[in-house]
Amino acid sequence: MNKQVGFTLIELMIALALGLVISAAALMLFLTASRSQALQQGQASLQDDANFGLNTIIQDIRLGNLNTVQSSINDLSTYGGIVFRSSANAVTVTGTERANLPITLIGGTVAQNLLSRSHGQTVGSAPQWSGISNINTFSSDQLTIQYLPQYIKDDKGTLTTTDDVWYGGFDCEGNNLEFTLAQGRQVIVQRYFLRADSNKSDNEPNQPLALACDAGYYPLDGSPTSITGFGDAGQIILKRADHFRVLYGIQNGANYRYVDAATYLALPVPRPRILLIQLGILGRSNQSVGNDSTFSDSQVFQVLDQAVKIKTPAANSPKYARQVVTQTVALRNTFGERGQ
Repeated sequence: MNKQVGFTLIELMIALALGLVISAAALMLFLTASRSQALQQGQASLQDDANFGLNTIIQDIRLGNLNTVQSSINDLSTYGGIVFRSSANAVTVTGTERANLPITLIGGTVAQNLLSRSHGQTVGSAPQWSGISNINTFSSDQLTIQYLPQYIKDDKGTLTTTDDVWYGGFDCEGNNLEFTLAQGRQVIVQRYFLRADSNKSDNEPNQPLALACDAGYYPLDGSPTSITGFGDAGQIILKRADHFRVLYGIQNGANYRYVDAATYLALPVPRPRILLIQLGILGRSNQSVGNDSTFSDSQVFQVLDQAVKIKTPAANSPKYARQVVTQTVALRNTFGERGQ
């Protein structure tokens, strides 16, 4: 009699069921690990970009009002570190036009929408300030500063003076601040604003907005008529940002408070001196985090004094990590009573 050895149908069914359970558990672990990795990469890229972009702005803002005659600044301080006024919106005081930029500067490079602006003011069109934002209720702000670098005269290692230059480092676009003696020392003007980024992915949930910096310069001496290199799309310093908010810390006697550009310019004359700047950025990760349900499209973010909500994303778009990054910057070149 021949014996046959094998598995019964019941044993095979049990083995298959156990295999499916183990496979399902392994698949679940893989999917969880993949979501966790995507989330961590998204958060890491967001924090790295936000820290880099914000630190770049902070370093430049601290240069505001550098090497000026007067420490106290407002919207009428010539060469003042924060630029609210130019010949385009100058104010006449006792028969003299006053602004932060020299009155001789005229034309498109000193247009109002190239100056410090905020929600509540009339927007322009790109590459000037357009108030573009991925927020439902508010326009994004724009910050414009100016400063005179601490120039060093470089003789190029030669005895002749014909090749000597003034060297002042780099501006926010990475341009080398090197000028001939004939050109003289130049005042640097920089503005920070949101703009659309043409280098975008196919699954952007909203407008692909980036925080950019546009830089230019004009001569310290003489009667300059335009700002060279100012008023274009600038250089991106933060790859994705949905909103940008700027507040100014003002001193009025013993009282201190924060206001935006529109509120500040609406205050009675003489307007208070500015000592601090608060920056608020709603940053967004470059990499999606899949469709993680923990990221809600209706989430409310507090960007300084504004409670904001993202515009409804495109249908079936993946989720992205978002984070509010804020910083208060003391304008150290505005303290004291220099030039009073």
